[in-house]
Amino acid sequence: MSEQQYQAEKRKHGRFGGKILRKQNNRKIGEEKEAFVCEWLEKQGYRIVERNFRCRSGEVDIVARENRYLVFIEVKYRKGAECGDPSEAVDYHKQQTISKVALFYLLRHGYTESTPVRFDVVTVSGTDTAGVMLYRNAFEYCG
Repeated sequence: MSEQQYQAEKRKHGRFGGKILRKQNNRKIGEEKEAFVCEWLEKQGYRIVERNFRCRSGEVDIVARENRYLVFIEVKYRKGAECGDPSEAVDYHKQQTISKVALFYLLRHGYTESTPVRFDVVTVSGTDTAGVMLYRNAFEYCG
């Protein structure tokens, strides 16, 4: 988006236009990074089942299969180190939300209690694959 387009949008949306545009840009960047991570995960042997599964409790970025596991994956991106470690954003509250969404997903799709489930976190720092970190079994179910 050019500076002229940005200013036009800002005028159109009034005083809070900048916040709206930043939120749209963040969402777009998030979608791009999630797509990038999906491709990366497939190269690691994961099979992507679903992206951005939502329910009232929240959202899980990626649902995938790896061997016998159904894996719920949270993706976190930071442009640079000055913004902190992306994995720190998956705090206990976020883990609880992901756990609730995962439980709903399992019930909705007819999985049984014996289905092996895992919670992974993938962090992306910067723009290339060198900045991708996979944390397998990053946390336990937090009901």
